Amino acid sequence: MAYSQMAALLTLALRKFWQYRIVRRVVFGFTFFLIYTVILALPHLSSLETLEVGQKSQKDIKSPITKEIVDEERTRLAREQKVNATPPVYTHDPNVVGRSQQDIDRLFKAISDYQRSDGETANSSEPASSGTPAEQRRWEQLKVQMNVPIPENVLRKLVSMRPESLAFIQTETQNQIADLSGMPGLTDTLDELPEGMPLTRSAGRVLPYSMQEARAIVLERIDGSVLTQESKEILRNLIPLFLRPNSTLDVDATKRLRNEVRQSVAPITFLVRKDDVIVRAGDIVTEEQIQLLSQLELLRTGSAWLKPAGIALLVLVNMMIVLWYLRTYRRDLYLDERMLLLLALMSMLSLLTARSIASINLHEQREIYNQLLYVIPAATGPMLIAILLDTRVAIFMSFVISVFIGVIADGSIPHAIVAWIGSLVGVYSVSRFSQRMDFARAGLTMAVANAFTVFAIGLATGVKLPLIATYGLPMALVNGILSSVFMIGSLPYLESAFKLTTSVKLLELANPNHPLLRRLLMEAPGTYHHSLLVGNLGEAAAEMIGADALLVRLGAYYHDVGKIRRPAFFIENQAQGQNPHDKIAPSLSTLIITSHVKDGAELCREAGLPSQVIDLVEQHHGNTLVSYFYHRAREADRTESVQEGDFRYDGPKPQSKEAALIMLADTVEAAVRSLPQPTSGKIEGLVRKLIREKLNDGQLEECDLTFKDLDRIAQAFCRVFNGIYHMRIEYPEGVSKELDGRKRSGTVYSG
Repeated sequence: MAYSQMAALLTLALRKFWQYRIVRRVVFGFTFFLIYTVILALPHLSSLETLEVGQKSQKDIKSPITKEIVDEERTRLAREQKVNATPPVYTHDPNVVGRSQQDIDRLFKAISDYQRSDGETANSSEPASSGTPAEQRRWEQLKVQMNVPIPENVLRKLVSMRPESLAFIQTETQNQIADLSGMPGLTDTLDELPEGMPLTRSAGRVLPYSMQEARAIVLERIDGSVLTQESKEILRNLIPLFLRPNSTLDVDATKRLRNEVRQSVAPITFLVRKDDVIVRAGDIVTEEQIQLLSQLELLRTGSAWLKPAGIALLVLVNMMIVLWYLRTYRRDLYLDERMLLLLALMSMLSLLTARSIASINLHEQREIYNQLLYVIPAATGPMLIAILLDTRVAIFMSFVISVFIGVIADGSIPHAIVAWIGSLVGVYSVSRFSQRMDFARAGLTMAVANAFTVFAIGLATGVKLPLIATYGLPMALVNGILSSVFMIGSLPYLESAFKLTTSVKLLELANPNHPLLRRLLMEAPGTYHHSLLVGNLGEAAAEMIGADALLVRLGAYYHDVGKIRRPAFFIENQAQGQNPHDKIAPSLSTLIITSHVKDGAELCREAGLPSQVIDLVEQHHGNTLVSYFYHRAREADRTESVQEGDFRYDGPKPQSKEAALIMLADTVEAAVRSLPQPTSGKIEGLVRKLIREKLNDGQLEECDLTFKDLDRIAQAFCRVFNGIYHMRIEYPEGVSKELDGRKRSGTVYSG
């Protein structure tokens, strides 16, 4: 007993809690947020493995898709091989040889100057530094002028040499320096190469030489020469002093070059087909298998939830933008929970259809699969929104849905663009239609637009032409047809579930074979034909002022359907000389006349007509005065007992442009029909007079017609009437008899 009471109390609390609009909106919003997120992130929410290297697998793990997998190890080896074959980058200094030659010239010039100032010959064997302190100062000055730290024993030998021998040593030194320093790539930074940059040499290619290698070459050349032993000894010590590097390793440029070379090597891939076994049950998992599972997105890692989280944020942002748009520009839809639910449902159906198609393994090759995905009927949802809700909302939602379809197609921008353009074309195609065949035309229009867009996108993104022609274009054409088919198929169910009246429903109700219209034709034929004329007048005027022409025509067809119950009391259905109103009181006649509005509304409700049509039936007379019977009553009763309010319709006054148009068309049609010999001038004068009377009577004060609209309405009415009551040619008597004879013989039709 206590349990049932608690359950009853909980149910009561939930019902009371549910009465708050904010609660319902939060629940519905959160529900659809989860649904959208699951639809978009479904591939990333599948069961993932938590294996590690060295762990034993408990089951067979198969590839869920066919995919090109990058062989990381082979790719790495290929890139390193290419990098190792790439020489480092050196900065060359072409002025090194010139600076070395200047130092050599300075040295031998200083020695020559020293010899001349000392007065000694090159053959003198007396030490140059012996003697007075002045001699010692000159010796120190010589070493300063040389600018090169030459060993003292070598310098003593040079100073003691004869001029011709000294000139020979100078020439030989300059030649060797010019030869060695002129070698490209002479450097002393080979030992500074970055790690992983080995230096290799191959025959026929100039590569950097270290200073140590250059010195070894110098010694080898000197030892192989025919010089005297003394000259060789001097050159061995002298030449290396002037040998300087002409190239410096550019570490940053070398790193950039190696990175470019590394990136230029394309990844080495292999094909893994769907249902291929990656890891078998009982196997010890290897590093290669872990990498393979990771590339197939079958391995659960710390970043596995980042994609679903990002998609959830994207869904949340788009939902907030849609609600902001509706709250700002369509507050009526924003406040209507039923319409919000319908909008969310249609968007969900579009995304669910896209996800279902994308989940099918359309083809093993990724390029072909991407082209086949153009078959997704993205325009279905926006077209339904345009028909059931509003064209502007449909245009806005087409962008949101297209973004989500791009996410479903693995983040493909081309698929999002094709979906958006196809949706826009579909929305514009169904925004104005007058028959069901327009839906078929909309499908063909979308198919052509999709094909053109797919072709353009394919060229812009570098897709091969045979691939576009074989797969992309056919899928784009099928896309347009499918969008139209799905829209037509789902429209009746959504109309019925949400009790909406669309243009398609109005077209069905306008069919002359509708039971109520058939009754009107058979039981009140005059009223039926009057309604047809009112429909023509109202539709022409609606098109002039931007009202719903189809709704006006339908309302005109049914506006006098209440006359079915007492057709003989209305003049258009009366035989000549038979007017039942002559035998009854004006007040009773007024009651019968005005009751056709209430009777019509009841008949429309019984027939299941939408509320929009019933409103037009109830408002098409407003609270107009039945002036004929009112004046008859005043004439019959001179007292003040006759009240004008008793001779008026019950109303309400027209609340919309469409209701006002039917009122005006109904009024002018009956009046113009009674004109004797109607002319264009008479018709226009009467039409404008009747419209002005309705305006002065206050019948138009609750609808949003403007004076400019009233002028256009009058012009439209006159144009239709002039087409009906046009001037006819009066034939001469002889021609008339001949035409009458031809008519009787069936050879001529009357105009």
